[in-house]
Amino acid sequence: MKISTLLKSIYICVYSLALMGLSAGAIAQAAAQPDGMDKLLDYSRPGMAHFQLAKLAGSWAFQDAKLSFVKGVLVRKPIYNGRFYQVEMTGGKLPVPVADGKMKDEFYQSMQIEGFDNARGKYFTTAINNHIGSDIQMQTGSFDPATHTFTYEWDDELIPGQTGKNRRVLTINDPNHYTEVFYELRDGNFVRTRELDYTRK
Repeated sequence: MKISTLLKSIYICVYSLALMGLSAGAIAQAAAQPDGMDKLLDYSRPGMAHFQLAKLAGSWAFQDAKLSFVKGVLVRKPIYNGRFYQVEMTGGKLPVPVADGKMKDEFYQSMQIEGFDNARGKYFTTAINNHIGSDIQMQTGSFDPATHTFTYEWDDELIPGQTGKNRRVLTINDPNHYTEVFYELRDGNFVRTRELDYTRK
């Protein structure tokens, strides 16, 4: 990388971090090392791991494998040049908890950000919804190319002192179909709690 390009990249990165209120220490540390800035930029790029997520981009109709009334639409689209994927999910109407101890009938909604952490070598998903939980789920996982399967795990604490471990297994069956199976750890074993079938619209 040319010196002028390097300095420009450093300036842009430091300026961007300053706008977000983040420390520029990582940028300075990378810039002080031979080819450090090149490595920092390369680890920031989408790559082949992100391509696996790209296969799931688009609009999907989903339905619970056993409960026919649990159904809706999921839309997954790339953002930031394919570095991340934004997922929005809309289901049927159900009572959701709102302020002042009240309940309100609304369509189920969920929003997720998916990606691949190049430095740590792990897939991740952050998830929020309008039904159960005030937390932001932080799921981390891996992809098995032999079975076309993503496996994510995370911990939750929806009620103080009551922690749980969860697993989500997403299997790509073909370009137009995939399934998600959810598990909870109970008495030392992961127990299946829900299965969703997705069909490309």
